[in-house]
Amino acid sequence: GTSIRDLLVAVLVGVVAALVIAPTQRLAANVAMRSKRVGLAVPLFLGALTVGALALIVRALGGNSQDLLFSGQSALPDLATRSSVGMLVILLVAKAIGYGVCLGCGFRGGPLFPPIFLGIAIAMVAAIVLHLSPTLAVAVGAAAGMAGAAGLLFSPVLFALLLAGTANQDDVPAAVMASAAAW
Repeated sequence: GTSIRDLLVAVLVGVVAALVIAPTQRLAANVAMRSKRVGLAVPLFLGALTVGALALIVRALGGNSQDLLFSGQSALPDLATRSSVGMLVILLVAKAIGYGVCLGCGFRGGPLFPPIFLGIAIAMVAAIVLHLSPTLAVAVGAAAGMAGAAGLLFSPVLFALLLAGTANQDDVPAAVMASAAAW
């Protein structure tokens, strides 16, 4: 079942996800605004250089650079099994910066999976620290990340339910709370 603690953690994850995603989107808008002045080639080159440097930093610190370089949907199973808060925070910061730079420079990938990755990373930090279920963290993080990025309320909950599976329907109320808090 769902406990009050799960719901409170969901609200906290939703708020933190919104506080991470909003500056990331502002970074993207600032980079895009500056990119218009110099043409397409320079921002693409500088964006690739920045993200490549972030990937090297993540790898040097013991993380998987592939988690940073791609949208994140293929990295979600590995993310849900991480047990190091430090590595999650490193991935979170690097992914947020890389996502903002890529959006602003003109690289186009999925606009939703990087924020979902960020939301799940935030929720996994809470799950590790508070000894919560990883499935709850995935549902809450996915809902918070998608709601924070897309500004939607119900679609993130449906996505979280599909991601967590019907056997974990007890996580839906927490996903609702996370979605509402991030929205």
